Amino acid sequence: MVIDRDNTIWPAGHRAALIVSVDVDGPYGEANHHGADDFYWRSQTEYDLNAGVWRLLDLFGDRDLAATFCWVGRCVEDRPDAVLRAQEDGHENAIHSWDHRYYTPMTFDEQRADAEKTIDVIEKTTGVRPTGHKTPAWRYNDETARVLQSLGLSWQMDIARQDLPWVERPDPSGNPLVQLPPSRFYDDYTFFVDQTVNPRNTAEFWHDDLDIIRAEGKLMCLTLHPWVTGRPGPSTAISNLLDYAIGLGDIWIARADHVARWWLDSQGE
Repeated sequence: MVIDRDNTIWPAGHRAALIVSVDVDGPYGEANHHGADDFYWRSQTEYDLNAGVWRLLDLFGDRDLAATFCWVGRCVEDRPDAVLRAQEDGHENAIHSWDHRYYTPMTFDEQRADAEKTIDVIEKTTGVRPTGHKTPAWRYNDETARVLQSLGLSWQMDIARQDLPWVERPDPSGNPLVQLPPSRFYDDYTFFVDQTVNPRNTAEFWHDDLDIIRAEGKLMCLTLHPWVTGRPGPSTAISNLLDYAIGLGDIWIARADHVARWWLDSQGE
């Protein structure tokens, strides 16, 4: 595959960028999706904060890389030790709503109150104010970007529009908001919950996409869930991909806030 090194846009000569984001939903995500009385799904997601998040933290630590953890606010209340461990390990802590309710039916004020509550609990726990947001299940609406801009956040990871970031200003007089594009094809839920795929095949799928992203000098935003990829077998899919990316030597594996800051600087914002 031909690499056009004259078209490099990432720092320090890196050819492409990779964000590893981890959505820590706890039991609240599947309770919202399947109903609070569905104890089967609740039992599956109890793995999130009791085992999965710790395996992923160790996996990232073994490779000395920084990820972005997107926290449901109630999970921060339930397990502040997990958030503090992520902070101590150098990861970014971002917001992922208060209790994983979808933003689609919410008004501006309802979304703002929900996001503010999550920002506050992370800031009180870590001493650092979050700067980024991912909407539960990417169920945002036309008000969401305005809400985030009004709260002074710098990035949003909801819209799968393209393979590079872009800048939005819902309020032209407000601060810029960097959109970081996710994809259902970079979401472990697609491979291990919606269907069951062999972790080796999942890693191969991600390898192939990363090869194209690298050739084109673009960005891959992974979405992981500790109760999914934090389990033993599925964890090998992300281990495999990260080892491959590290071995290439020219992939910038970075936190979402660092990518957003770089993009703003590179665009002269």
